[in-house]
Amino acid sequence: MKKNEQYTVECVALTDLAAGVCRIDEEAVFVYDLLPGEKARIQIIKTYSKYAIGKVIERLTTSHARQEPVCPAAKWCGGCQMQHIAYAEQCGFKNQWLQDLFRTYPLLPIRKAEEPLFYRNKAQFPVQVRNGKVEMGFYRLHSNTIVDTKECFIQSPAINKVFLWIKEHISLEQARCLRHVMIREGKEHIQVVFIGERNIDLNQFTARMTKRFSEIESVVFNENRRNDNVILGEKYDVLYKNDWIMAECMGNRIKLHFKSFFQVDPAQTEILYQTAIDLAQLKKEDRLVELYAGTGTIGMAMAPYVKEVTGVEIVKEAVDNANENVRLNHIENCSYICQDATVFAREYEGECDVLVVDPPRKGLSEEGIGHIERIAPKKMIYISCNPKTLRRDLDRLKERGYDCSILQPVDMFPYTTGIECVALIEKRKER
Repeated sequence: MKKNEQYTVECVALTDLAAGVCRIDEEAVFVYDLLPGEKARIQIIKTYSKYAIGKVIERLTTSHARQEPVCPAAKWCGGCQMQHIAYAEQCGFKNQWLQDLFRTYPLLPIRKAEEPLFYRNKAQFPVQVRNGKVEMGFYRLHSNTIVDTKECFIQSPAINKVFLWIKEHISLEQARCLRHVMIREGKEHIQVVFIGERNIDLNQFTARMTKRFSEIESVVFNENRRNDNVILGEKYDVLYKNDWIMAECMGNRIKLHFKSFFQVDPAQTEILYQTAIDLAQLKKEDRLVELYAGTGTIGMAMAPYVKEVTGVEIVKEAVDNANENVRLNHIENCSYICQDATVFAREYEGECDVLVVDPPRKGLSEEGIGHIERIAPKKMIYISCNPKTLRRDLDRLKERGYDCSILQPVDMFPYTTGIECVALIEKRKER
């Protein structure tokens, strides 16, 4: 195969990045916007030693799984990868990916979302000025080019309204000094964070914005002059009221700092956490340790069922929020400390009946898993946003005497390839 050559192919599978898999002379060709069973005329656009990338020139047959994207920017935007697939079929593909990955593990079918559109409570919109015009939206797939848009069909309606107003009213001078605008929706209020190199009259802009949107309760300017892809910087100024807003999760009020992690799909988060509680079969005498605790949402939800909860989180603002959330909700058996999870696991000398971990996408470190073995919990609840690192960690834990008893996926990110999983892992009994 050579670049620019054209072929007629049939798609035989869909990768977990939603690329169609085709074969030409036994070589793999990956083609986006092509579904299993579809035939198409494609053009090779990139070649590598073991595979190639192609694009559809003409679709010759159409899969029953295909639908017209609800979003007009779906063909170019990298925010969603599955807009062209009917929702039930999206879940079918995700089930297949998981079955292929977790062949020897007790996997349940994915829990579908009742509302697969307009569900997200947080957006980070990149900003740029091009050809004398402010552009805001999301990046094109595998690119730093912004797909300019007026609405995102997986963000909440409230976020979309504020986003469009900012896009239409911000000046070119202000936009040139910004990198991102982050908008988060809480229980009743909105938070806006301007992220960039300099604050150019954003105080006056904020006054106009908060007059237009009474639901905005927090506006922050976050200074970021770094020359990398890290979105948030260290320094910030509060432009309006607070650096936090109030959210709600599992019946608890949650004070949420703009730097704190919080699940992006409120409805599916309730299902995820309730699943974790049900799988854990908690007892009143249990001592529970939660690593990567964020603002404490999981630990606080489990606190009524156990003797005590100790949460660990490395982001200071999140720990401060977590301890304040404990006080706000009058929870007396729950506390949070600011420490690296691996360091905590290495130094912890207390008892642990149940260990809850919700690590970032990279999963648990080899060192961290070794320390978990030393802590010796009777059972673990592992919440993961990356099935591949979860599979790796389940294999590592199995070598150390911990077996996965059940694995429940939850579709937290409809219309994208993202999947959240919760696993019950138990100490193997000696025979």
